[in-house]
Amino acid sequence: MKLQTISTPLGAMIAHWTAAGLHSFQFLREGQPRNGISVQRDEFDFDLAGEVEDYFRTGKIDVPMTLLDWSGVPDFHRRVLQLCSKIPSGMTVSYGDLARQAGNPRAARAVGTAMARNRWPLIIPCHRVVGSTGKLTGYSGIGGIETKRALLGLEKEANCLVAV
Repeated sequence: MKLQTISTPLGAMIAHWTAAGLHSFQFLREGQPRNGISVQRDEFDFDLAGEVEDYFRTGKIDVPMTLLDWSGVPDFHRRVLQLCSKIPSGMTVSYGDLARQAGNPRAARAVGTAMARNRWPLIIPCHRVVGSTGKLTGYSGIGGIETKRALLGLEKEANCLVAV
């Protein structure tokens, strides 16, 4: 496994690359072990650091789903994560709505589990999934709900700037 560390305004993120693609891309927690070989971005055919930089400037990120290493992700979770990846920047969808889109309207909690196990926050924007009343609930990334709120705020602000 190869590692790539990328700085963001909310803290460092670490990408774990395998031969199959991007296995995970998550906020680096203090004291988190960095198992693997550190690499520079030019070792990949994809500029993940550039996409992250664009995200924090525009609220949008463009990483192809085919780049992700889906090994170990259950089918339902994969379906939910792929649907989540289509939620527009700055918009939100409820866990229940996402469950209905995935074909199982009673699976809101399973959607929550899929979001909590999302290995690719920012790329698959689990921060855009909210409670049925629109309340910000659950965010397993570093900073919890405050990070979720910050990401949604960044996207809404960026979308307003683009619309002008």
